[in-house]
Amino acid sequence: MAEVLGIEGRESTRLAPAWGLVLLVLGLYLTLKGYHSFDGDQAHRLPILLHGLDPSVYAGDPFVRSFDAFNPHRGTLGLIGTLARVLGLPAAIAGLFALTFLVTVRSFHRLAVAARPGATEAVGWAGVVLLLAAKAGNIGTNHLFEAMLLDRLMALALGWWATAAVVVDPGRGWRTAAMALGGAAIVHPSMGLQLALVLAGAWTAWALFPGRSATSWRLAIRAIAATGLAIVPGLVLNLAPFGNLREGLPPETFRLLTVELQSPQHMLPHLWRQPQWLAAVGYLALAVVALIPYRPEGEPTEPTHDDAPRFRLVLILGVVMAWLAASWVAVEVARHVGATVFQPFRVATYGRGLCLALASGHVVALWRRGDWTGRLRAVLIPAACTGDWLFATVAAVEVVMTLLDSAGDRAGRRVRSAVLLGLLAWTGSFLARHDTERGERILAGAAALGLALSVVPRGPARPSLRWTPRRFRLATAAAWALPTAALAAGLIPAEHPWSESRLVRSLVARCRFSPRPIDDVERLASWCRENTPTSARFVGPPGPKGFRLWSRRDWAFNRAGSPYHAEGIHDWYERFRDHVGFDGPPEAFVRAYLDGRHRLEARYDAMTDEQLADLAIRQGADHVVAASDRPVDVARGPLIRLHQQGEYAVYRVRSERLAQVQR
Repeated sequence: MAEVLGIEGRESTRLAPAWGLVLLVLGLYLTLKGYHSFDGDQAHRLPILLHGLDPSVYAGDPFVRSFDAFNPHRGTLGLIGTLARVLGLPAAIAGLFALTFLVTVRSFHRLAVAARPGATEAVGWAGVVLLLAAKAGNIGTNHLFEAMLLDRLMALALGWWATAAVVVDPGRGWRTAAMALGGAAIVHPSMGLQLALVLAGAWTAWALFPGRSATSWRLAIRAIAATGLAIVPGLVLNLAPFGNLREGLPPETFRLLTVELQSPQHMLPHLWRQPQWLAAVGYLALAVVALIPYRPEGEPTEPTHDDAPRFRLVLILGVVMAWLAASWVAVEVARHVGATVFQPFRVATYGRGLCLALASGHVVALWRRGDWTGRLRAVLIPAACTGDWLFATVAAVEVVMTLLDSAGDRAGRRVRSAVLLGLLAWTGSFLARHDTERGERILAGAAALGLALSVVPRGPARPSLRWTPRRFRLATAAAWALPTAALAAGLIPAEHPWSESRLVRSLVARCRFSPRPIDDVERLASWCRENTPTSARFVGPPGPKGFRLWSRRDWAFNRAGSPYHAEGIHDWYERFRDHVGFDGPPEAFVRAYLDGRHRLEARYDAMTDEQLADLAIRQGADHVVAASDRPVDVARGPLIRLHQQGEYAVYRVRSERLAQVQR
């Protein structure tokens, strides 16, 4: 496909792509995937930053103030805050997102090219497409890349930079790698430390095979020592003071609340779904397939290339697999609390990326075969990255077809074609019956595209689509048209009539460069910011994340926003229990949560006005956010409705009710 797009099919003389192409790809990504800010994880991380910039904001918020004792996000928030003082918060976040994207793309492109001996630049771009498309197999629930700024993605970008540097040239790259991993430890201490440990294991493995890896023990020891020193500042900055996080709670209670209640989807492998596991295995299968040599009949043997970079990459993948196996034992067998809270399965995200770096060369090789079966398979693989069942089944098909290819003349072309069609028919039928994400539709669309592209001629008959300066400018303008329009839409004043038009609202929702509310919770919170006193404190349903950020008001509890140390976790748990009216021990609460989180949280919506008023008073609040369709006794009820926005409304607790409590 890269040849069709005009990317030269010659061996790459530069491993990293041109900056202009990377900016073009950024525009395409923003157009296709959008850009999200001020929601998701940012919704409960940015209030901590805003309090640091202005201590009067969230001065009494229990979640925000819990980070006074222990804040592992100090490095990232400090970086964003420093830029925000100069550029403003939206521009700082958008700028760091763009920088994270650029570092990720250039580093992964370089890594993919290095993973394929004699690779062309097209292999690097195939790797970038696979990386940006990958949503399948996210065991640990962390994606390889997302359309918003996250500290773990910033750390992972630096991890790709470090990995590419040492895989390409360990003798020179160890200094760059140490610097990049030191930066990763600053923006995300857990991810930075884990990446440093994995690469330390890789250096050791390389030194065991000095001939094939071109690495000596002297170089390995020097690199490991430099990396260890580089990550110390980040660990000290984020993790100090180095106290016992579990102090204040019994060990089993701490484990229950931290591991099984706070973030079980990140920590406990037995909670991950079967298709996630199968898709994760599919990544490894594609990496193995990419290592199987294939030479089409009648073509000369390829010249010999240095395969040391690929060998080094394979050994890193081996270290990752050993890490994940040890993590399974520590988390599921030994039930070690410290190891579980460390979230060691974050490394699975890094491992999936290594597999895609290896697989990218295989995808390009399939495309360059020129026959319809090869091009169909080359299109199916990146399309399959978007869903678990889809990726698992397509990876299985690719394994079977690669084994048939390796059989050579023993499996003729007609046999291979018939087998491929049969497997695709079975895959479509299976997905139609099992995949809730409707992967059979993506399969059909990708198959149709692959067949259509297979008629593109090869050689001199191929239409010339090579880049010219004019074509490049036109492509860049087209790629950036929608993001630019979204940026302009976000600059329209909120009071202007155009700001409420469907076009403007859809553009802002697609690429939110400016802080404009896009859903009912955010609009209600924005109203509260303008129409309630700064001293107001709110209680509300446990689920919605964004009210605290958009209202700039104290929010007594939110399930997604939770501290890390025992005292803060216990306070968070007690507030959670109070918000859903649960009376029972922590073990029973955790069981109810795991059996049905939405049913548990719905208990808040079932509370009467009296119960909500009592909850607000117990939580030190004077305002309540609840469903807008609940009946309210206007004359004598304890709540006064102030404003409605969609399915939610904000209520004020009557002053006489508050006065009774104060007396």
